[in-house]
Amino acid sequence: MRGARAFLVILTAAVAAACGVPPTGVVDTGPAPIARGASSLTRIYLVRDGRLQLTNVAVGSAHVNDLMATLFKATAKPTDRLTTALDGLHLAEVQLVRYAPDPSSRNDPDNTVTLRMRVFVSGLKISRIAMAQITCTARLRSEVWAVEIAHGTPGDTGPLKVHTCREYWDLAPKNGHLPP
Repeated sequence: MRGARAFLVILTAAVAAACGVPPTGVVDTGPAPIARGASSLTRIYLVRDGRLQLTNVAVGSAHVNDLMATLFKATAKPTDRLTTALDGLHLAEVQLVRYAPDPSSRNDPDNTVTLRMRVFVSGLKISRIAMAQITCTARLRSEVWAVEIAHGTPGDTGPLKVHTCREYWDLAPKNGHLPP
């Protein structure tokens, strides 16, 4: 009986050691992956004659990260006289954060909770029309109520500033309007 117990202990130890995977701690490797489906059309704002112009473009998915990446990668279309004010700027990160209009409100389903999009941008100085492109494109999404843009240059990151498209209504296309 002793021999059988000893054999079982040795066999159990050998099986446990044979898996070959040493135990490790938790390793943070960044944000969770995003499942991407087939590409679809979405709308973004480009610039024509110093005003925002709504344009249809292909986007990888409906996720806000893909929307902003598409906006920053959009190139000028000379045939449509469309340009972008985002040249020289790089999208660093996009975050969606919950925003309750009343900071003292509880997180009840009856309370209106919307989302703010935080956009972190690096590169050259960001112009007013570039901020309008980012803000108004984000506001095309019904779940995004406001946009916070942080612009950073090497060695200096600016604070988050809250924007709505309303502050750029003077840049609306002729005979058109912008989101609130």
